[in-house]
Amino acid sequence: MRWPSCWPRPGSSSLSSEHPGAPHPAKHVMPIRDLPVSRRAAARLLAGHPWVYANEIRVPLGDWVAGERVRIVDPQNRFCGRGYANPHSLIAVRVLSRKDESIDARFFSERLRAAEKFRRRVRPGSTAYRLCNGEGDGIAGLIVDRYDDVCVVASHTAGIDRLLPEVIAALERELSPKGILVKSDSTDRRLEGLDSVVEVVHGEVAEEVSIEIHGVRFGLDLRRGQKTGFFFDHVDNRRRLAELARDKRVLDVFCYVGAWGLACARAGASAVLGIDGSADAIEWAGRNAKASGLEASASFERADAFDALREFGTKGRQFDIVVLDPPAFVKSKSKLAEGMRGYREINRLGMSVVAPSGLLATSSCSRHVNRDALIGVLQAAADDVGRSARIIGFGAQAPDHPVALKLPESAYLDCIYLEID
Repeated sequence: MRWPSCWPRPGSSSLSSEHPGAPHPAKHVMPIRDLPVSRRAAARLLAGHPWVYANEIRVPLGDWVAGERVRIVDPQNRFCGRGYANPHSLIAVRVLSRKDESIDARFFSERLRAAEKFRRRVRPGSTAYRLCNGEGDGIAGLIVDRYDDVCVVASHTAGIDRLLPEVIAALERELSPKGILVKSDSTDRRLEGLDSVVEVVHGEVAEEVSIEIHGVRFGLDLRRGQKTGFFFDHVDNRRRLAELARDKRVLDVFCYVGAWGLACARAGASAVLGIDGSADAIEWAGRNAKASGLEASASFERADAFDALREFGTKGRQFDIVVLDPPAFVKSKSKLAEGMRGYREINRLGMSVVAPSGLLATSSCSRHVNRDALIGVLQAAADDVGRSARIIGFGAQAPDHPVALKLPESAYLDCIYLEID
């Protein structure tokens, strides 16, 4: 196991006394400290919520290290949970366990073993899926995607950065992967005061990794691709749309590596056009079409999504099915108004190129935008283009992206299928 730049070095005074999973245990460690929280926060934690906010901490955090492991206690010093703290984040504490247990390699082995067992149930026969979905799997701040014998690990928090030795040790023990890539480059890390990290920490990870999803072969560049390489959260939503795609003309907007469009092409769509602003994404989408024998019906072009849709509208070009799967337009509450305008505009443009009685499949992956807000955007967009529409179905994140019941923010993905007159 290699030592990534984001791991604390041996001998660092910021290492806690629970570090048995590290390759070289620290000689000088600090004990796990009790962190008192407000009565309100304690009640919320005991009810199942996994976060404590900065204004709910009852002691100064000036000498606390970002990512330090803590025992959370209430004002009467009664135990509430184990987790980690970050004095530089609005979410000051994230809970990992409501048992008074060590957070070590054994802990992560148990959690990841349970997560993998659940994936075998909901993705039988597959070895390509989201293995760990943060709070949904009881490991706040950690994402792990599996690509057959390669794992991609994304840490969103300082606490998980400090626990990566234990996480990697647990993955090696439970899955014996040939390679593990740490790809921690999300915008959430900036809120934690963290830099981006992209490093192979175990074994080897090839420049191209291949997986198969519902009969379509995908070659992926895990190092340079978006997020952790592939969007497994839409797997079931794509399959549902593909069932309606036979003999249809399909436009896949923000196509990335072609997942939506190629699912439709394999289901018998007469013609698929995918557009994306990334030249690399378009190249991979074309290669994936060829690898799956779908290049005769599926083509991909580099273009700005808004500009391309405006041009199609001006020229009167229409499609039987339009897919809109944009990146998150609302990445923080302060950007809500701006982002909602973006969603309204992209859906207005998308609706304008749907043929009569055609379908629009539109999504939002912004956790700050709930389903009701997205429906409101769609109502406004339909009014803007003077078309009537009806909702014929809803989709959400796939079951390998479980949602923590007491943390509704972890239900970030909405997909809505509409028929446009």
